[in-house]
Amino acid sequence: MATLLLFVLFPALLWGETLQINITKEINVTREDDESFQTQEQFHNFAHCNETLLNYISMTCQINFQQEMQNNKKELWCDWEQVIRPYNRLTTCMEYVAEALNCFFPNHIVQDAFIHIHTSYFQHCPDQHEGFIDAPQCVVITLTLVPVSLIPALVFLVVWKSKVRD
Repeated sequence: MATLLLFVLFPALLWGETLQINITKEINVTREDDESFQTQEQFHNFAHCNETLLNYISMTCQINFQQEMQNNKKELWCDWEQVIRPYNRLTTCMEYVAEALNCFFPNHIVQDAFIHIHTSYFQHCPDQHEGFIDAPQCVVITLTLVPVSLIPALVFLVVWKSKVRD
């Protein structure tokens, strides 16, 4: 019943939002090169954000993502090449829903949804930016002691050569 209601409500919501955008000609988009990106509250009216509806409709984005991820093998969940398309569709869906409901993107509901997705699917993925592996201790000691022991010998040679000239 909830799914049926969602499929009836979501197109009506989007159709109504499309009409509203066409009538008012307002676009809720801030470009990267816009100098006034930090003062968006004065340009966009986000006062009518229905967070309950946003939470409910964003569930469809998450369900679609979960279905796409279930189609992939669990071993491929950490392979970015396999995950990029469903993840991009999730992001686009969440952004579109937030914009259709006159909500900021990202907001706390969207962030919670992404945190849930990340803990469910990507928590056990290895960090791809792992640091260098430490060299064996014997190599480190050798590479440290050889130059350090050469310094007194070189100092002795410099002092000895300077005395020979005098």
